[in-house]
Amino acid sequence: MDIDRITIRMGGRAVLEDISAQAKPGCITAVLGPNATGKTTLLRTIAGLLRPSSGHVHLDGEDVHAMRIRDRARRIGIVPQRFRPDVPFTVTDIVAMGLNGATGGRHQQALAEAIETCELGDLANRAFPGLSVGQQQRVVIARTLVQIESPGVLVLDEPLAPLDLRHAGAILEILRKRAAAGDTIIMSLHDLGLASSGCDDAWLLREGRLEAAGPPGEVLTEERLQWVYGAAFERLQRRDGREWIVPADC
Repeated sequence: MDIDRITIRMGGRAVLEDISAQAKPGCITAVLGPNATGKTTLLRTIAGLLRPSSGHVHLDGEDVHAMRIRDRARRIGIVPQRFRPDVPFTVTDIVAMGLNGATGGRHQQALAEAIETCELGDLANRAFPGLSVGQQQRVVIARTLVQIESPGVLVLDEPLAPLDLRHAGAILEILRKRAAAGDTIIMSLHDLGLASSGCDDAWLLREGRLEAAGPPGEVLTEERLQWVYGAAFERLQRRDGREWIVPADC
């Protein structure tokens, strides 16, 4: 997926300005930056939900914003930061919405696999509004998994934030498997340690501009992070040899 000089203007100001980057199939790309720096706006633009004031987003050479809605939905799925909690459907109903009305055996198998993979079997007949925020997040992720025809693009806005540690690890492993199968994974994160150790690429935003893009080890330098976040960071060595970035004052 290619992002070519995207600018988004709202209320007379540039929320995003001249963003160019590439998200590669088979890779997990982390979108990073302080609050209100344009991460959600960028993800919504990539997914085709916001039309840029200038610039283009291309998937396999095709302009995302020129695609038919149904075709785009088969190729790009988005997990929003917040999903309406009051929709009057069961867990299975909501996950099945990702099938876009398809009812064949292959699609039903995909539905069952997504429910099992996201550990929703015991909740399948529960009403969505009665679930915890973390459970609701897993339902929305499962819906997006069945929506995309692989290889496709999964766009996730802070997908791990509502989850407990075990389920966050499980969802991250699901995303790694989808990437290994050829999907393009783009997700916003606040956890720099996770971005540095668990993602293949990083885009670092500051005030609507892209400060750097590339492998996390090259993008997430202490000097650059201090400039972007206004705080000092340091690197810790994990037992597996990977590095973990934490605020220096913790």
